[in-house]
Amino acid sequence: MYIRRYFGFRILYFISWRMVLWSVFTGLLAMFTYSYLGWKWVAVPWLPVSLIGTAVAFYVGFKNNQSYDRLWEARKVWGSIVNLSRAFGASCRSFMMYGKVNGIPKEEIDREVSILILRHLSWLHAVKHAMRQRTTWEHNLPSSNRQRKYFSKRIDFSSFDQDASECLSLEEMEWIRKKKNAATHLLDKQSQHIADLRNRGFIDQFQQLELQKLITDLYAEQGASERIKNTPLPRQYSTSSHLFILIFTYLLPFAMLTEFEKLDGGNFLWLMLPFNLVVSWVFSLMEYTGDYSENPFEGLINDVPIYSIIRNIEIDLKEMMSDQNIPERMKVVFDVIF
Repeated sequence: MYIRRYFGFRILYFISWRMVLWSVFTGLLAMFTYSYLGWKWVAVPWLPVSLIGTAVAFYVGFKNNQSYDRLWEARKVWGSIVNLSRAFGASCRSFMMYGKVNGIPKEEIDREVSILILRHLSWLHAVKHAMRQRTTWEHNLPSSNRQRKYFSKRIDFSSFDQDASECLSLEEMEWIRKKKNAATHLLDKQSQHIADLRNRGFIDQFQQLELQKLITDLYAEQGASERIKNTPLPRQYSTSSHLFILIFTYLLPFAMLTEFEKLDGGNFLWLMLPFNLVVSWVFSLMEYTGDYSENPFEGLINDVPIYSIIRNIEIDLKEMMSDQNIPERMKVVFDVIF
């Protein structure tokens, strides 16, 4: 997630240089064929192109709304995961004190609380790495891959085994490696553990139900995150929007020819080039904004910062346990936090 108020010039340059080149190419092509070759027939009437521009603006606006909804829903899902994680950690610590009534030593209670909370952290890491997997519809252009490579050299994204090995026992690590959906089975393990704690007198029936409800809510948020990750914005919308922008920006300079030729007997026809550049860039940037907002977990600068979110949860839960091994918050790299 980019965290400065506005994109810097460097990022705008990398976003815009292809758009600018395309606009310069179409503008020069229109000028060359109309003025130097004398092909007056290439001038397109302004009215149909303006109608196309109006339709494109509505269409791109609709796509951008849908893309923003996906991005914002993803952020709300992970905001909910933050709240549920804190509630789970606090509930485990408070509910397990019931075990003292049954004569269970505090050391044993603390050990069971630690197992539950650490397993929850491994669940967070499992969901995080599931979201990090690439899909066929995510951006795979050389520029996107260079961006991923740039940040992978400066941020330790680690692997699931590295993250989970700090939270799970050797037996659980061997068990979870055999599962295709690690996050789902870790929550199931939590549920079975909670039931076992009820049978052993660590918690009562009401507390078991409350903890199980938190597990159910975590399942729901995991499913919502997986749905956003694994369901693309319908490809017909993305394809059509891209084609409409391409057609409009190609026709635009040919429609501007006659309009600017009316100025001072054609002496200001060259003004068509900068105006074409500005209008084409605006429409193209609108398309780019929606296109790069529709996938909030694709490893680029517009992502939901799940690594930072999980690190903050880890800090909160480990401080609850008075753990001495508290990690640092994720660092900002080039005004981006993951």
